[in-house]
Amino acid sequence: MQRRWEIGIGLCGMVFAIAALMVWFPNDIKGDFMELTRSGKPEPGDAFFPTLLAGFIAFFSFIQIAIGVFRSPANESDYKRITLDNLFFLFVLTMIILSGFGLMYWTGPLMVNLFDSAESYRLLIDTAPYKYIGFVTGGFFMIFSLITWTEGHIRVRTVLSGVVLLFLLILIFDVALTNIQLPPNADY
Repeated sequence: MQRRWEIGIGLCGMVFAIAALMVWFPNDIKGDFMELTRSGKPEPGDAFFPTLLAGFIAFFSFIQIAIGVFRSPANESDYKRITLDNLFFLFVLTMIILSGFGLMYWTGPLMVNLFDSAESYRLLIDTAPYKYIGFVTGGFFMIFSLITWTEGHIRVRTVLSGVVLLFLLILIFDVALTNIQLPPNADY
């Protein structure tokens, strides 16, 4: 084996994808990959997107393993030991993602409590603007923070790419696929 770290990362991804497809999803997801509506129209079921995601992870893990096996041997200097800088990088990355998920989960209910106290968020999860607030806030925070942190400075392009990406995701998952709820609305 020539590139142990690359092969190891690929194997971890492959094991996760196989375990998700063979053990986790069949035991946790009640719906099928494709389901028929009452009118007989096929639509993506509850297992559709998790299965696609696990399939993509398996595919890219296979590519990572192949690259690690067939590429020329790596120099020892290419793979340094784990340092405090590496751990700090992982800590900041984890905090950005967890903060984005927190904003995504709690912003919608907070806005309902502030501006529409007569209704609960559970009753408004499929009404605009409440169904978009958490997804847009948390998603934009993650996109903007990760790109800005990686590039080292703020750019207008970063803001625009976040807005365009979120707009496209809303068009796909809320407009085109009518039986899908934007995260985290299905959790309420």
